[in-house]
Amino acid sequence: MKTYAVRKKLRTPVHFQFCYFCEGTLANGIVWDLSDTGWRATGERSVAVGTETTVYLTLSDGKRLDNLLIDAAVVRWSKGGDAGWEIIRIDDANRTRLTDFIEQFKAADQTSEPGSGIHWY
Repeated sequence: MKTYAVRKKLRTPVHFQFCYFCEGTLANGIVWDLSDTGWRATGERSVAVGTETTVYLTLSDGKRLDNLLIDAAVVRWSKGGDAGWEIIRIDDANRTRLTDFIEQFKAADQTSEPGSGIHWY
């Protein structure tokens, strides 16, 4: 029987790059969905459950890129290159930037035509 924790918040579908440290090497990946508590991503290197590392998210509103530092995130589940990450330490300024990004994205998504295909890279 599989045991798991129920996610505290819904995640917003996104598509942007992130970088993380894995076994002393910087690795890249794509974030597929995001909340202010974590994200689901596919990385070029698999990471074990319980891995804790620094992460850089490359947020984009379609006009500019904004790198955001997550001081510490932990992998809660992993299957191949896919993993669920939880934010465990982030400074107040970056927390605010992350929250603002998610809210801005949700607002843009709600005002778009259905099927318009808004993507943030």
